Amino acid sequence: MRSSIVDVVSYDLLLDLTVGAETFRSRTELRFRCRREGAGAFADLRPVEVRRVVLNGADVTGRHLHRDGRLELTNLARENTLVVEAEFAYTETGTGLYRFGCVYSNANRGGAARIFCCFDQPDLRAPITLAVRAPTGWRCRANSPLADDDEGVWRFMPTPPLAPYQFAVCAGPEPVAVLGAVVDREPPVMLTVWTPAAAGDPLDADLLVELVRRPLRYYADALGIPYPYPKCDLAFVPRFRLLAFSPPGLAVLQDRLLKPSENRPALYLDCVLAHELAHAWVGGLLDLRDEDEMWLQEALATYISRTALEEIQPGSTPWAPDTSASLPDHAYAGDAALLRRLEELIGRPALMDGLATLMRRYSHATVSRDDLVRSWSQSSGQDLRSWAAETLVPAS
Repeated sequence: MRSSIVDVVSYDLLLDLTVGAETFRSRTELRFRCRREGAGAFADLRPVEVRRVVLNGADVTGRHLHRDGRLELTNLARENTLVVEAEFAYTETGTGLYRFGCVYSNANRGGAARIFCCFDQPDLRAPITLAVRAPTGWRCRANSPLADDDEGVWRFMPTPPLAPYQFAVCAGPEPVAVLGAVVDREPPVMLTVWTPAAAGDPLDADLLVELVRRPLRYYADALGIPYPYPKCDLAFVPRFRLLAFSPPGLAVLQDRLLKPSENRPALYLDCVLAHELAHAWVGGLLDLRDEDEMWLQEALATYISRTALEEIQPGSTPWAPDTSASLPDHAYAGDAALLRRLEELIGRPALMDGLATLMRRYSHATVSRDDLVRSWSQSSGQDLRSWAAETLVPAS
């Protein structure tokens, strides 16, 4: 894997959303180290046009092979700077950047390379410093807080180390926003609920703030780790392909979730928000390294969010078969049930303590399934290796 020779230092990214309705442009300045001088690697890039490529000060546009989403990089130095200017197409159904009344991202599963040049692996993390050139009158949100906006360019503070798939941005006309302190922390974490393409539906601000505040408080208490980001933005957008996706600091959700529905079970919106907010810790602060272990990330988010619902919604039964089948995270329930079996074996405090220990040790980094098992073994005082080999495998 590239992580054996490449260490990513930083991304400096400019998105230009003023090009037109079909395409946008990005300029990426990517700094990285190579452990073997003279070696080669590739960056991920899926544009409609590569406009300029500069590697370590040399303009190599047209001389570096670009195919199948890979930008081949040869004869690397110990310290490298790659600058790529490219034009990309907005997407309508897949991953990348959407434009339906507003612009929003879905960088998951290869989508980051449809927005900017990157090393798209969970274990190749680096801070991202983002600037966005947006149309006049628009506003913009991203993973990190706004630093300043000047003449239509929105500049954001550097993020913690992120994997490219965790990149998030949303821009659009003047939004409906609800602000409130969602956890008691100094400084307080502020919630922004944003509907940049709203059709005038009423927004129950008090309900939404409370549905966010309660699970965040539960996770902070249960794990002993405060909400790990300076803000919590929820952007409800039209025609989003997924129900929701939650990169650090900015969750993107379908706007239909704000509309009343007689067919939706009572816990539906509560479950969506609790699950997505759990990803601030599981997936954000701590991520699974290997693609074939990502099921465990969703299992953990489902386990701790349903546990939260039981605690903060007295009388709720998210694990009951009929209730579970009606909830939006039901696809992960079988895998999450493995963690309930672990809870029965070692107890909830040991399970949460083992998870929290890894979060503190590998903050904003990645771990393996084996790392989790070792940490749970230490927190419980039991050797769980044989149990995990036989039991902790995808239910499906």
